[in-house]
Amino acid sequence: MKTTGYLSLLIISLILSSCATTYRFPISSIAPAADGTVKFTKDKNNNYIVNVKVRYLANADRLVPAKKLYVVWIKTDTGDVKNIGQLMSDNKNNASLTSTTPSKPVQIFVTAEDAGDINWPSNMEIFRIDNISLK
Repeated sequence: MKTTGYLSLLIISLILSSCATTYRFPISSIAPAADGTVKFTKDKNNNYIVNVKVRYLANADRLVPAKKLYVVWIKTDTGDVKNIGQLMSDNKNNASLTSTTPSKPVQIFVTAEDAGDINWPSNMEIFRIDNISLK
């Protein structure tokens, strides 16, 4: 009976994880200790849920030049570049963002910025993933 329960739990876990696509960010030349992933899933309304997690990300004010925060951007399949939100950090240098967009992402990148409510990214890019392939 116990084995059946474990097997059922394993099957459910596999089904749920197969609905998500996960990418690992490459090593950053600006913040080389940072280790980040992004997971894309679709909700029942066909929106894309973007879940970014970064460990060991230095506070933006420690960069040269110093910045105030990190912003996550997507480039959509129509060519638009969109600010989808700020990475929120805890006191252990872990940062995360969960955001929802109706637009299909084909690229995702993170920049260091002086403000979060901007419409165009600066050239201080921390991470980038090109060629995102989602259904």
